[in-house]
Amino acid sequence: MSTATKQTSELTAKIINPLLSSTRDVFEMMLDCTPVRSGLSLKTKNSPENELSAVIGITGNASGTIVLSVKKQTALNIYESMLGTKAVEIDREVMDAIGEITNMIAGAAKAKLESYSLSISIPNLISGKGHEVHYPTGVTPICLSFESDMGSFCIEAGFASKE
Repeated sequence: MSTATKQTSELTAKIINPLLSSTRDVFEMMLDCTPVRSGLSLKTKNSPENELSAVIGITGNASGTIVLSVKKQTALNIYESMLGTKAVEIDREVMDAIGEITNMIAGAAKAKLESYSLSISIPNLISGKGHEVHYPTGVTPICLSFESDMGSFCIEAGFASKE
């Protein structure tokens, strides 16, 4: 393993616990449910696990990407839990709700990683089966899989140091 790859892998590993606890905190506070991690894997392809993804770019002393990837029904359940209104299709409002949850997760993780002086972008939403998300060069992203009362979802993240 090259030194750059090793540093990138170590940085991504340091992000896991803040991302995991931030995801739990946001789901408990905003959706009144506790997600349970059901898996942890290294990503080998650029396609997220599910058909709707909210993507947030990270810059600062590290750069990277955080992705919340949800199934259609999970997105609809999150929307209904947040707003008390039922939706049957993924529309702009449902995508905004998923973007807001992702923004909260990234913001909470950023606060736990203040030594990196990180800034986060606004979420970009991508939908459709087989869409791709690209990470910084040389980064092997992680995928944290969860089960919850809202449905299953994944948090994907990959980071590279600015050094």
